[in-house]
Amino acid sequence: MDQVRKDRYLDKLNWIYDRSRLIGIWQEDLSDFQTVHDIKTVLAIFKAFQEITEAFMDCIAMYLRDNNIPPRDDYTNIDRVDLFSNEQKQLLREMNGLRNRIIHRYNGTDDTLALTGICQSLSDMISLAKTFQVWIDNS
Repeated sequence: MDQVRKDRYLDKLNWIYDRSRLIGIWQEDLSDFQTVHDIKTVLAIFKAFQEITEAFMDCIAMYLRDNNIPPRDDYTNIDRVDLFSNEQKQLLREMNGLRNRIIHRYNGTDDTLALTGICQSLSDMISLAKTFQVWIDNS
């Protein structure tokens, strides 16, 4: 892989790391997810999560293309990428679904449940990014 392509992946991964760090900071501002009054912080967390998820989907599509596999929809791409364990793929599916529910407000999205899920899965998101990082470093 040439350096320009590596840099493109690294830009996406740095975006993921940065947004994850911000979510970690912002979640501390919410003392109790059950009584969320700070809508600005909630929306900031949702936006950062959306950007993390989109960056992962971009990296997966790039990976498939780099391996001569035509990218398709996000869920199909997740199934076709061979970098991740089944558990990691399930997390990616859940992230993509939650992102869609947050953006489009499907099925009466429960903000408290969404916030809890996002904040509890931060370390798993970082682990996904590190998996990509190892692949990039070895390419």
